[in-house]
Amino acid sequence: MKIKYKYLINEKTILFYGVYYENGELYTFVVHDDDVFLVAMPPMKLIDKTLMSYGSSFKGAIKSSQLLLGKNRKMYPIKIDASLDIWIFPTKSYKKENCVWFALNHVIDTKPQGVQFTKVFLTHGHTIELAMKESAFREKRRNTDELKDKIVYNTKYSFRVDQPKIGFIIVEKKGKYLCKNYDKNKVEMKKDGEKQY
Repeated sequence: MKIKYKYLINEKTILFYGVYYENGELYTFVVHDDDVFLVAMPPMKLIDKTLMSYGSSFKGAIKSSQLLLGKNRKMYPIKIDASLDIWIFPTKSYKKENCVWFALNHVIDTKPQGVQFTKVFLTHGHTIELAMKESAFREKRRNTDELKDKIVYNTKYSFRVDQPKIGFIIVEKKGKYLCKNYDKNKVEMKKDGEKQY
């Protein structure tokens, strides 16, 4: 199997989980689009490295999820990048090596396989069977949808108050800087004895 040494979670990442490689190190098995490969680092390091590349961190992402979803939940979903529409969620504690991380946009449907197992249908015709109840998987997916909705809403409709404009506009004209006051909406300096900044 191919091994990648440089990889970031992106729009084509469908799922990933930890596997021990033949050298005994924990690597990450990745389903990416129509391909599978190993990334030479543990899943948590891959997540943190990706978040750092996008200007965040795992710790910050978890804190954000807790703030938005409440502290009464377990195994929080994570926003990787809202502008790229990448949201991931774990099947179990992220401290467990065999935790599977799913990209929300690549999950199409689920089907119970008895009481304790779930078949997950993914984009590109991929499927995976998990040893977990379908209701538990659906709840994790719902939490991720909720996190996405809240962040997208907050980004799109952030609280804005129309405040009176204060401060100055400084404009360069003919090599000189003229200062315009927002409140008075006129240039404060006159030609004779004008102040320059």
